[in-house]
Amino acid sequence: MNRLLIVIPAYNEEESIEEVVNNIKENYSQFDYVIVNDGSKDDGKTEAIALSYGDKIRYLKKENGGVASALNMGIRNMKGEYFSWLSHDDLYYPEKIEKEMQAVQS
Repeated sequence: MNRLLIVIPAYNEEESIEEVVNNIKENYSQFDYVIVNDGSKDDGKTEAIALSYGDKIRYLKKENGGVASALNMGIRNMKGEYFSWLSHDDLYYPEKIEKEMQAVQS
């Protein structure tokens, strides 16, 4: 399977970001993923949660500019051929990426 980057834009998401990261770690550990902190004003909570995963995720931080600018930053820093956008408060079904990659490659 080609390398894929899962981009998670986040702004003040200390309430949900941990569940989202745990979901993709459980179901998609073979892919790279990055949290892009879009200038959160939560006293460093989103950043602390993201950094607590160490080198298991990449973490990028930027001035607040909205979801699109955070997503674009993640895309600019990707190393894979494909990317998937995972909103900070969503979860993926276990077969989601596999089915999408099959569709793209057929």
